[in-house]
Amino acid sequence: MISATSFRIGGMLVGYHRLCPRKAWWSLRGIWMEQESDTVALGRLLDQAAYARADKHLQVEAEAPDGTPLIGKIDRANLREGVLHETKKGRSCEDAHRWQLRFYLWLLHRNGVARTDGAPFLGQLDYPLLRRTETVTLEAEHLAELERTVAAVRQLATQQTPPPVLTKRSFCKKCAFEELCYG
Repeated sequence: MISATSFRIGGMLVGYHRLCPRKAWWSLRGIWMEQESDTVALGRLLDQAAYARADKHLQVEAEAPDGTPLIGKIDRANLREGVLHETKKGRSCEDAHRWQLRFYLWLLHRNGVARTDGAPFLGQLDYPLLRRTETVTLEAEHLAELERTVAAVRQLATQQTPPPVLTKRSFCKKCAFEELCYG
């Protein structure tokens, strides 16, 4: 069992939890099936090739209101314009993508970081293969939801067994964990 105080919660874990708590549970135990996934390999290649190297991979740390350590590895940021960018390959998990990016915006908010005009940072989901972008904001109602998500992930870390298998959804067939869930 994982001690709920011995880990940091990151944006990818928040996205996993939003998508599928079972996937988050496996990840909390250090079971990462993605190293074998062609889809994940393509996503990493896209991340490396899509944008200028100097603007990439910022790391932000904060603490949740309950004291949980939080960490974010942001793909890139335009600090002058106050925009965080997260690069994704496709839209199949768009809600999880939005919550991952909101988590990063929350980390800035928790650290008191704002744009030069005092407004909060904006987020932008970039889908270079689709030639599409989406603006993501952090609203007041998202703050409470992120706190609940962090609490849920902390609780998930203490569970002895994984959450029940979800009803198979369209994204399950591309998930690296599909075999663990559906055999």
